[in-house]
Amino acid sequence: MTRIVLLLLALLVSSCQSIKTPNGESTDNGTAELVQRHLDLAVGYLRNRDYQRAKEKLAKALDIDPKNADVHATYGLVFQLEGETDIAEEYFKKAVKYGPQSAQIRNSYGAFLFSEKRFQEAVEQLSKASEDRFYPNRPMVFENLGVAYNRIREPEKAEYAFMRATQLNPQQPRALIELGDIRFGERNYVESRDYYSRYTEVGPSTAKSLWLCVRLGRIFQDNNQEASCSEALEGIFPGSEEYQQYKESI
Repeated sequence: MTRIVLLLLALLVSSCQSIKTPNGESTDNGTAELVQRHLDLAVGYLRNRDYQRAKEKLAKALDIDPKNADVHATYGLVFQLEGETDIAEEYFKKAVKYGPQSAQIRNSYGAFLFSEKRFQEAVEQLSKASEDRFYPNRPMVFENLGVAYNRIREPEKAEYAFMRATQLNPQQPRALIELGDIRFGERNYVESRDYYSRYTEVGPSTAKSLWLCVRLGRIFQDNNQEASCSEALEGIFPGSEEYQQYKESI
């Protein structure tokens, strides 16, 4: 989870817009730069897992600009990393309040809700984030949305979200392997193989991808593919659900 949260942090900071004062007006350049400097330092400390110093810098940023949405969202990520989920949510809610149009903030909050297994609430936040057609990380939002829809058992909406992710970014890894699995279940094996092939160019081997590889090898009578992927599945992911499915299929 730590790696995912830090990735969201990097995306959040890179998407920061103009700094706002409590009155909602842009600050002068000097004040804006000072807040950004504190925020950048906080990110640096976070990457080194120095959470206390990160919070000190964020506190200084909020002293200057108490309603800065990006600072509140970053605070939320800090407390999420520390396992203080109640406090983390308080800051995420403030971030949404002060930056309701920020797709990145809603994506970060949606990821937090997903990690708490509050999948329906995660869908709501991610759906709002996906509406921003100018958000550069929109493919990732749709990918996350598809995963969340799967958790609440809405496969058609999940498939649509994965399709949108790959339309916006043909190399969106999780969406590619999910669509490959969906097409296999539909017995559309040629399209499933195409998605799997595209995934292997951009994504690592996972239990899901190796199990799909095994099944495709069987369908297309590629014994070498089936053998190599089953061996990797057993060697790397022996405790996975996919490996259990493989054993049952023998």
